[in-house]
Amino acid sequence: MQLLVVEDDAMAAKQLVADLAELGHGTMVAQDGRAALSLATDSKFDAVLLDVMLPYVDGVGVAKLLRERGIDVPIIMLTALGDLDQRLDGLDAGADDYLVKPAAPAEIDARLRAIIRRAARTNESGVMRAGDIEVNEIKYRAMRAGRPLALQNLEFRILCELVRNANSVVTRQMLYQTIWNFDFEPATNVVDAHIRRIRLQINQPGERDPIKTIRGVGYMFTDKE
Repeated sequence: MQLLVVEDDAMAAKQLVADLAELGHGTMVAQDGRAALSLATDSKFDAVLLDVMLPYVDGVGVAKLLRERGIDVPIIMLTALGDLDQRLDGLDAGADDYLVKPAAPAEIDARLRAIIRRAARTNESGVMRAGDIEVNEIKYRAMRAGRPLALQNLEFRILCELVRNANSVVTRQMLYQTIWNFDFEPATNVVDAHIRRIRLQINQPGERDPIKTIRGVGYMFTDKE
């Protein structure tokens, strides 16, 4: 991937670039918001790693301006530990995900690949397909083999995440972060309960269950046998 790293701390930027290079990613660096806007507007990147605290234009402002300009490059916000307001502001401004600094290189790589898959699976109409399941995030509709599925709000959002990451493991922690914005896994089986209800809706007698349980980890939506 070709990535834009936006980080005003020179040492942190240098380390992040080195970590990304070891993972096989090319990078360009911007150390303030104005430079980030210029590079992201004039050049093509697969994703942007965007720090929140920046000179001139902060990360939230950069994300908002990029979206206003019609630039839909995937954006991961880099935020300080426990800074919930920053994370929510970034997501509201148009960021696709967030990471708490300092993040392990393997987690950065996993998040990058996840948002790239997400962008590839979702077309302009908001439709995603995996196997015979289709979800439309704009019209808020789900179908299996043309059959409408009666899903509640959280069930629909969970199904969207599973379809978006088809054939990849979606951990319970990822679902808690994405759906509930929790940074921890509560001591309840709330995700498992929702998955059971989703299965009841999408599976009719004789149909293959596309949701595979990965014991102790989470779930995988499989679009083939």
